[in-house]
Amino acid sequence: MTALATIEPAGQGLASVDTSLQLGESEPLPEGLKRVTMEQLEVAAEGFFEGEEYFPTAVHESRKAIKRIRALLRLVKGEIPEKIYGFEDRMLRDTARSLQEVRAAVALAEAARLIVALYGDLLAHGVFDELVARLERRRQVIELKTLEDPHLVARVVRNLEKAYHRYSSWPTDPEARRVYGMGIRDSYEAIKPGLSETYQRGRKGMVSAYGSRRPGHFHGWRKRVKDLRHQMEFLAPLWPEVVVGMAVTLHRLGELLGEDHDLAELAVLVATRTDLCPDPRERSLLIALVRQRRWELETAAEVLGRRIYAEKPAALTSRFAEYWDSRRLAIEATSVVVY
Repeated sequence: MTALATIEPAGQGLASVDTSLQLGESEPLPEGLKRVTMEQLEVAAEGFFEGEEYFPTAVHESRKAIKRIRALLRLVKGEIPEKIYGFEDRMLRDTARSLQEVRAAVALAEAARLIVALYGDLLAHGVFDELVARLERRRQVIELKTLEDPHLVARVVRNLEKAYHRYSSWPTDPEARRVYGMGIRDSYEAIKPGLSETYQRGRKGMVSAYGSRRPGHFHGWRKRVKDLRHQMEFLAPLWPEVVVGMAVTLHRLGELLGEDHDLAELAVLVATRTDLCPDPRERSLLIALVRQRRWELETAAEVLGRRIYAEKPAALTSRFAEYWDSRRLAIEATSVVVY
């Protein structure tokens, strides 16, 4: 069995979308957006109160929640005053970046273990064992350094708590936009520009990635894929049978591109930090296996990417306008009082 056979088809990695991440069945857009973003801010902060042994998981969950919030803010970007959007987006970005070194150290150790798991049966006994051990020690050192920083974790939690209090004051009343100059309309026009931009950037990102084959371009595409995935999860109630399927495929596509990114970073690290893998033959073997696995991942990602980005942006936004209208009509029908 080849390593390519271990790549699951879309749909097996995510059975459904967590309802807490979705716009409620009859929930107005501003209320749903405020609810989900505030809940995700809680998720982003709560893990840091669980103790040192939970720290790597807390970092991972916090970064995931922050990415979800940023994706939802992008969805309604045109509804938020430019200065406010810019501040909130930068704050979230910088907060997540302060935890990036820890998450990267974990991901690179996992990537090396994955290579062993995929190709171990074809390799001599013990190959890459020392590399995995050294990457694990490197991870522990980076985690300890971060935990010993008296300000970093406190600053992360403080940023998230401040954002929570700011978001709690955001108005959701339909008249808020006219009265205060700040507010999100409960209409498709509130999300259409953001949805179109996210989808279009993903399409362009895919073209750029396969045109250049550069790891940085694949990583850039992955960011846009994750944005669209989070937006689809939120919008799932518009037409669950279709939108949940898109979210599932995007989830799997993001996993493929995430593994691709981690392996590319591993190859760069091993090439520059030769002390992690001192044997030049073992180092060359690792880089060759990484190249093979990345080709498999990128081939699988192209199949899913072509499926997701087959439509032009105008066609996608027109389709979602119909979904929005269908949901609105269903809400209106159920709210009619029969005497």
